[in-house]
Amino acid sequence: MRRTKRHTFLGILSIGGFPDIDILIDNKKLIRKLYDKGMCNAFGYPTSIKRLLYKPIEDIIVYGNQVLRGLINNNQGCRNYYDMHRIQYIIQYSIAYTIARKYDISLKKVFRKYHSQLIYSYTNDKGQGKTIRLALYHSFKRDKIFFPQWLNKIKQSVEYKYKDTNPLKRNCYICGNPHQHIMFHRKKISLLRMPYSHIIKEMIRINRRQICLCQECFTKVSQNLLEYNQITKRKLT
Repeated sequence: MRRTKRHTFLGILSIGGFPDIDILIDNKKLIRKLYDKGMCNAFGYPTSIKRLLYKPIEDIIVYGNQVLRGLINNNQGCRNYYDMHRIQYIIQYSIAYTIARKYDISLKKVFRKYHSQLIYSYTNDKGQGKTIRLALYHSFKRDKIFFPQWLNKIKQSVEYKYKDTNPLKRNCYICGNPHQHIMFHRKKISLLRMPYSHIIKEMIRINRRQICLCQECFTKVSQNLLEYNQITKRKLT
């Protein structure tokens, strides 16, 4: 029997008005990708990800979701899509092994505490409670029209709309003057020295690296002649 080369185009049949594009997943290639990412050994057995051991659990799970979606989503139309359960297994257990090694506990305790989906609740930098989990797929049933629909989308004509976002066409941030614009830039926070000038304080507050000013306001803020309330109580136009 003639063997078919993996991950190559095999043929087209018409099914339900859509061409059936027959493609096979190259499982060995996907496992090599996971091996390169440190998620398994050369034989496809899950391992902990050493470079993520110092990361918080939420970041470890986020990374697992990125790899999981990246490898699985784009193969939904492949004939052997059911083989992706092994890829998911490797990613799932690799993340679990990483958490287990991070806290020096057994894999059994990890699944007992965080369940099979590795559900983890935490508080973010803004003090908000968040919950994250591994986005496991419950079914690996092939979607026969996945690739045909994708082909139809890329064949459609696209209308590009140009949007003018020139910051120099904005009004002055402080006084609202629509003329004589100059961009005022600040350095990264790590490169700034204390105490900050009033304009730098405001730019940090609104999370901007540059703002549009008129010539007069630019001169004043450069010499730190404006009080902070004069900058924040700007004219809105």
